[in-house]
Amino acid sequence: MFDLTSTQIDKLIKASYETIILLGSSALISIPLGTIVGFILALYGKNRIYENKFVSYILSVLVSIVRSIPFILLMVLIIPFTYEFFKTSYGFIPSLISLSIIGIATVSRLVEQAIVDINPNIYNVAKTMGATKFQLFTKFIYVEAKSSIILGYTSSLVSLLAYSSVVYVIGGGGLGHTAIVEGYNDPWGKSMMWASTILMIILVQVIQILGSLLASHLDKKKRGRI
Repeated sequence: MFDLTSTQIDKLIKASYETIILLGSSALISIPLGTIVGFILALYGKNRIYENKFVSYILSVLVSIVRSIPFILLMVLIIPFTYEFFKTSYGFIPSLISLSIIGIATVSRLVEQAIVDINPNIYNVAKTMGATKFQLFTKFIYVEAKSSIILGYTSSLVSLLAYSSVVYVIGGGGLGHTAIVEGYNDPWGKSMMWASTILMIILVQVIQILGSLLASHLDKKKRGRI
């Protein structure tokens, strides 16, 4: 099954590197921005502590639209914009922008749900203690919800890794390219297909294990302070 030549091994190493770089770069963009959007959706929505129906509605609709578009179609729709602003419609930049957009939408919904699920009495406690809005976000909400948020980040990274397997269509390379173009589509590429798939499975398991361990550690620390 794994009768790989040295050239194929080199291609798998290069594809793994491309996948990790794309995943890391898109995560650095989507996690911070998605977290901000998630906080806004959770705290500024209808019947929420800082209710602002206009802002929350606009963001919610945008997030829902992005999540409703099949990712491969989203990549195609983004190409004219990447060409207009970056003078390229193929390669790393269009792939990164596509992954970042879907990543922001995914992270925002998971962060929103994590915040909505916390005990609502925490807002009364913060108000009683005279906490500012920033202190409410960082000292109360984030502390209470951080283990759930970490699990949300973990799920988002796994989703981004799955999405990254199709960016080869617009020149993003990665393990999707070696699995499909040089694996499935090649009569002699079965070994490449299986090796690429197993490498993707390993990456997913590493992300899930690290995310679960970190969330469990943070949850134990929170319980220790109660």
